[in-house]
Amino acid sequence: MNDQTGRVDLVNDKPADPSLNFPNYLSGLSHDIRTPLSAIIGFSDLLIEPRLSRTEQRSYCLMIARSSRKLLDLMSNLIDLAKMETANLELFFKPVFIKDLVEELKIEINEMCSLYEKKHLIINYNTPPDQSAFFNADKGRVFQVIRILMENSLRFTKEGSITLEIKQDTPDLTTIEIADTGCGIEKDILRILFEMFPGPEAPLGKKTKSRGMSLAVVKKLCDMMGIVIEVRSWVGAGTKFTLSVPRRAL
Repeated sequence: MNDQTGRVDLVNDKPADPSLNFPNYLSGLSHDIRTPLSAIIGFSDLLIEPRLSRTEQRSYCLMIARSSRKLLDLMSNLIDLAKMETANLELFFKPVFIKDLVEELKIEINEMCSLYEKKHLIINYNTPPDQSAFFNADKGRVFQVIRILMENSLRFTKEGSITLEIKQDTPDLTTIEIADTGCGIEKDILRILFEMFPGPEAPLGKKTKSRGMSLAVVKKLCDMMGIVIEVRSWVGAGTKFTLSVPRRAL
């Protein structure tokens, strides 16, 4: 749904529909592999130049690091998707203490802020006052989901803030929100946000970027853990992802 403020909402509580437009998928995947590889090779060659300034060296090294991370994330996502499609991805449910989870996320996000040169952004962390608060899930996969969502926020937010808020509304429900003040998501993109193979109705030039693959992983992991994911976006003003995590029995 959308309103006059430019807000677009999407609630996904059903498994993602893998509409198999495979040629478009392969074309986008080829682009996502070649682009970071070309950057790694190109900037590595430039580092050999003897007259580089320290500023240029730092800039080239950051570009190599960013491109390497993109390539690593892409391959990791491909492996995870393959495991999920063949029912070979195992989940290990146990108590996830919110305090510990957020402390680990802070370290990861600080590194990403440096990598993407986004140290000027304000990163907010709001957590329950109860230091022993927890929910039951696969900690590593919940960490992966939040990291992907926050990394997307970093990439698409030029100024302002990113907020991670975790709330326990009831003993049986934990809510995780990742909100940013970035560019927002257009309505036509929002419709296919979690699709691994966007169909022929996908807008030209926006079919299969690495963001789409990472969000396909997010959606499938949420489905496997019984987490409902909801997206609200205001074009030009920001996006909010909400994860509703049930406290399942172990």
